[in-house]
Amino acid sequence: MVSIQYVNYALVFTLAFLVAGNNLSANAGAAVGSRSINYRNALVISILGYILGLWLQGTYMVKNIVSSDAAMVALIVTILIFMVGESMRVPMSLTGSLYASLVGASLALGHLLPNAPLVLSYWLSLPIIVMFLSYFMYRLLSVLSRLSFRLAGIYRALSIITVFLLSFSFGANNLGLLWALLGFSPRGLLIVIIGSILGALLIGWRTLYRLSTGLFTLGPLTSFTVQLYSFIAMEVGTIFSVPMPITILTSFGLVGVGVAHRFRLINLRYFTELLIGFVTSIIIGFVLGYLLVKVIY
Repeated sequence: MVSIQYVNYALVFTLAFLVAGNNLSANAGAAVGSRSINYRNALVISILGYILGLWLQGTYMVKNIVSSDAAMVALIVTILIFMVGESMRVPMSLTGSLYASLVGASLALGHLLPNAPLVLSYWLSLPIIVMFLSYFMYRLLSVLSRLSFRLAGIYRALSIITVFLLSFSFGANNLGLLWALLGFSPRGLLIVIIGSILGALLIGWRTLYRLSTGLFTLGPLTSFTVQLYSFIAMEVGTIFSVPMPITILTSFGLVGVGVAHRFRLINLRYFTELLIGFVTSIIIGFVLGYLLVKVIY
C-alpha cells in the first residue's frame, strides 16, 4: 500500500505537470490571441487561478475518489495515451482519458463510479449548450459594439477577468480531480500545486497560442464570450463533481462564435481533430483501464 501511494504521488505530479501546461492555451489562449493580454501576464493570472481554484474548490471533486489500485492504473493509462498522442501529433484529452480510465478500472474491480451517468450526460450536452450560448451572446454583443466603439476596451478588460475565472475553475475541476486521487491529503495538494506551476512555466509557452491560432482568428469579444461560458460550464461541473475537459468546452464555444461569421474564420479540420482525439482518448482510456486491472489483479 505504501509503495502504491508513492507511485501515485509521482504519477499525479507528472499529470499535473502535463495537464496544467497543455491546457494553458485553453485557459488563456483566446485572450492572448485577441491581444487583450500578453503572454507573461496571462501566465501569472492563470497560475494564480490554478492555485486558488484547487485550494478553495478542489474538494468538490470528492465523488471521483477511488482505490489506490484503480487510481494507479488510470494514471498510468492516461500518461501512456498522452505519450502516444504526442508521438502521433494527435490532440488527446488528458482529463477525458483519465476519467474514462478511472471508470474502466473501477468497473473491473467490481463497482461503477457513482457519478458516471451524470458525467456522460454532461459531456454530451454541455459543449453543445456552450456553442449555442456563445453564438447568441456574440451576435447580441456584436450589435452593441457597432453602436459604441468604447465597448472594445470593456471587452478587453472582461477577457482578462475571464482568464482568471476560467483558470480558477480549471484548478478546481481538472487539478481537483488529481488531488482527489490522492485522497485530498495536504501532501497531495502540495504535489499538484508544484506540478501545475512547473507545467505552466516549462511547457505552457508551447501551447498558449495553439488554440487561438489553430482554430480561429480572435478578437476581444470572441475571447470574452468563449471564456465566460466555458467558465460557467466548468464551474457547474465542479459543483456536481463532474470532470470536464476544458479544451472541448472552449473549442465548441469558438465554433459557436465562428457560426456567427458563417464559418469563414474557422479551421474545421483542426476542430475535427480535437473532437476525434477527445472521443478516441475516452474509448481507449476506458478499455485499457479495464483490461489492465483484469490482467494485474
